[in-house]
Amino acid sequence: MPSVDNRPLKVFLCHAHADRDPVRTLHARLTKDGVDAWLDKANLLPGQDWELEIRKAVREADVVIVCLSKQFNQAGFRQKEVRLALDTAMEKPDGEIFIIPARLEECDTLESLRKWHWVDLFEDDGYEMLMKALRARANKIGATLQTKKSWLPLGNTEPSVIKKPTHSFEKSEQEKLNKEISDTANRIKQEMKRQYRWENFLSNVKYRLSVIYIYRLSIFFFSIAIALLIFLVFYLQKNLPKLTQALDSTPNPNQISTDVFASTKTFTPILATTTKTLTLTITPTKIVTITPTPLPTEITTDKGVKMVLVPAGDFIMGSNDGSEFYGEKPAHTAYLDTFYIDKYEVSIAMYKECVGTGLCDPPMNPNSDTYYGYYGDSKYANYPVIDVSWKNAFAYCEWFGGRLPSEAEWEKSARGTDGRLYPWGNSFDTTKANIITTDYLHFYLQPVDTFSDGKSIYGVFNMFGNASEWVNDWYVANYYLYTPLRNPLGPSTGSDHVVRGGLTNEDKIFSRRESYGGRRIGFRCAKSTP
Repeated sequence: MPSVDNRPLKVFLCHAHADRDPVRTLHARLTKDGVDAWLDKANLLPGQDWELEIRKAVREADVVIVCLSKQFNQAGFRQKEVRLALDTAMEKPDGEIFIIPARLEECDTLESLRKWHWVDLFEDDGYEMLMKALRARANKIGATLQTKKSWLPLGNTEPSVIKKPTHSFEKSEQEKLNKEISDTANRIKQEMKRQYRWENFLSNVKYRLSVIYIYRLSIFFFSIAIALLIFLVFYLQKNLPKLTQALDSTPNPNQISTDVFASTKTFTPILATTTKTLTLTITPTKIVTITPTPLPTEITTDKGVKMVLVPAGDFIMGSNDGSEFYGEKPAHTAYLDTFYIDKYEVSIAMYKECVGTGLCDPPMNPNSDTYYGYYGDSKYANYPVIDVSWKNAFAYCEWFGGRLPSEAEWEKSARGTDGRLYPWGNSFDTTKANIITTDYLHFYLQPVDTFSDGKSIYGVFNMFGNASEWVNDWYVANYYLYTPLRNPLGPSTGSDHVVRGGLTNEDKIFSRRESYGGRRIGFRCAKSTP
């Protein structure tokens, strides 16, 4: 039984429906060992709002155990609980044990959970390792749970429930036990930090090696081209007089006399049997100069979607006043080719057309933070679609006949070429964007064609405010230190993709980059020009 002086450790179990049997066994074992474990089948009562209760349970939990399996990892399954746990984890101090990925079988981990070290419950010592992590968390926050002697250091005679020491001998044993728990927690934290640093190091090494490989390959082909050009020059210099002499000495069998300024000439061919006089009429050729037709600044696709033109050229990307944590420094110049981008965010009505073909999945949650039945209600048809995974955004743009914009294309569409802070300039204005302010102005999502005064210089709406937007690039925090100078496409690998814009606080400017943007993530598409 838990100590009367402290509350038991609260644990939320997130799992797939197909894994209910092994998770029930885990729930029973944790409960027997003094953990206040929350499981939907055991804790939800008939008639309760299940989504509200799950949100409440995750918020109140001390630890969230994500039970991973092949069934759980299928696209979109239980993602709302994982995303809610990630939101809650962002509010915790660095180094806290809050999310524990627990594998029920051999399977991959979710991209969003790779920063946390997992435990394999199918191994012999898996449950003991899980309990050590829970003990460390309980000791950190002052909660209690029962223990087994096998979990304690050899020679420890502490009872199964940790109680306050009553005399010097018990105090010494308690301090010894607490030190063992603290050392275990520190080792887990150090292992997580080493793993994160190693993965980040490997990502940077792969990127730099790819850049060096491309650079050396381009030097190799450039050298071959120079050698061929030199050979051609020497060959022509040596053989051009012979070729000219051969052409000048070639006889004309028909004795044709030509004059480009005469309209009619007569010649007499020399034949063996007959002689005929032929008349050759020469018409001077008119030289026509072709002038390229300018691309239209706005087009409407065959699906009725409006797109605007962003012309080729340099622009300022990033900001020297930005955040080092998000990798927004330094400000640098990048060149982009011409492209088209959606004038508005993808609406619910347009996304439903892709869902109807079977190529796109419905949003992971039909409700928004402020609108119940958001996705299914026709009155929100012209509002931005949200809660869409990156894979579904990518699939929609392919069905649409385009692609997700690169991060550089998105930023140029929003900021123009002069590095301004907002689409309309450098002065913050609450009337030109759907953002959260101190008085919660524009807290609710708005239609995609609102706030016309806040559009960018190319005519793109809601690049600042309203829904956050996926782009095509992988997220690496220090990528701006190595960005290519022409048409940057982002790192070759990563653990998550970049999210830009969104219903944001007024202190965020356009250099802000994120790898996770909460629930309100939508997108827009782009197209390369012919």
